[in-house]
Amino acid sequence: MTLPNFLIIGAPKAGTTSLYDHMREHPQIFMSDPKEARFLAYQGQGGDRKRWPIQSLEEYEALFAPVTTETAIGEATPHYLIYPHVAGRIHELLPEAKLIASLRNPIDRSYSVYQMNRRNQGTNTGVAYAEALRSDHNLRETYADKLERYFALFPKERIRILLLEDLEGRPEAVMRGLFEFLGVDTDFKPDLSKISNPGGEPRIKLLHDLLANPGLREFGRKILPRGAIERLKDLRSSNLRKQPMSSADRKAALDVFREDILATQALIGRDLSHWLR
Repeated sequence: MTLPNFLIIGAPKAGTTSLYDHMREHPQIFMSDPKEARFLAYQGQGGDRKRWPIQSLEEYEALFAPVTTETAIGEATPHYLIYPHVAGRIHELLPEAKLIASLRNPIDRSYSVYQMNRRNQGTNTGVAYAEALRSDHNLRETYADKLERYFALFPKERIRILLLEDLEGRPEAVMRGLFEFLGVDTDFKPDLSKISNPGGEPRIKLLHDLLANPGLREFGRKILPRGAIERLKDLRSSNLRKQPMSSADRKAALDVFREDILATQALIGRDLSHWLR
């Protein structure tokens, strides 16, 4: 039976897709396909396979059956950080696993989730960000309370916390550090030239809806060569444009996240004062 020995546990919209893509290039690292197994967040309720693609331990094991000589075996489900029961499930099934969490300024992450919901699901359409922030708890997700669940169960040396700004600003150093953390060749250099799964709002909504359709994406993943899939991803990304956040929205979000930023700073031992500006 082969199971992962490391997990990328989150956070959503904080660079986990880029981490996944960079890691899967390494010859000593095996990453599950699909990226988000979500199994350890699944509670046995059955239902939607699009939301819960892996619903049994046997199905979870099957994701890692293709492992050959790889020594670091992982998957990346960013919502593992969010669901309160997941830390305990990971500790029960994978007590020796190494854990990687990527954090992003929660204000920027919240705004990115808001934009993602508008473009992909139609939620918050016609609703200003400040209003959505008050009514949608998904836009107010915090870090400190969620990380504390993991620190209570796993030794700190098996938890690696990184910041998205570091991954974007000095990606070679970050990836080298992660390779060292996973015990694989630190001299390997993945392609760091592009950002995976960028945010923003679509220039052409119809094109985005077509390229983002879950059914079509799954069908294409099964029949198209990897190169063609990557070109479609590039097309989808190029159709997105960044929408800047207003100073009023940023101030409203800072009021929501200030206490969590300070608590996270104390928990991880990293100066996050720049998030408070």
